[in-house]
Amino acid sequence: MDHTKRRQFGRVLAVAAVLVMTGALLSAAQPVDPDAAAVRRAVEQFLDDLGNRRLDKLPALFAPKATMVVVRQREGQWITTHQTFDEWLAGLKAQTPGTLFREPLTNVTVHVESGHLAFLRADFTVVVEGKVRSHGVDYFTLVKDGGAWKILNGSYTSLPGEPR
Repeated sequence: MDHTKRRQFGRVLAVAAVLVMTGALLSAAQPVDPDAAAVRRAVEQFLDDLGNRRLDKLPALFAPKATMVVVRQREGQWITTHQTFDEWLAGLKAQTPGTLFREPLTNVTVHVESGHLAFLRADFTVVVEGKVRSHGVDYFTLVKDGGAWKILNGSYTSLPGEPR
């Protein structure tokens, strides 16, 4: 490549680098949708209350007639349970004393439709005493009820151990 073409190629690369950086800065500067942020906070509040066994706080976070669906893999078998929120909560309350845990979320995606219906998808791990016990994917559907986001359905997969 001759000197002129090398210089032109260098300019093209420099312009491309500036465009990439400008795009990165613009996307980082985009405002966060307040509804999407509120949906994420509602789900994270639920997980925090659940993990810390503040079970009395959970009903306020759910819409009437909410449901929970759990798809678990244990000993190579997949088991699916469908329950109303009330049935699910009664099962938790029957676990005495219950294990405290954290459930940090990663790869969170939130979609909000018309400001009143939302969907959150996230990868998670369940951490007990600093060790990952299980992992999976959370799916939550939420509805805005009286100005507050309420969980209409919580569904998740659960696999033992750490993610691969």
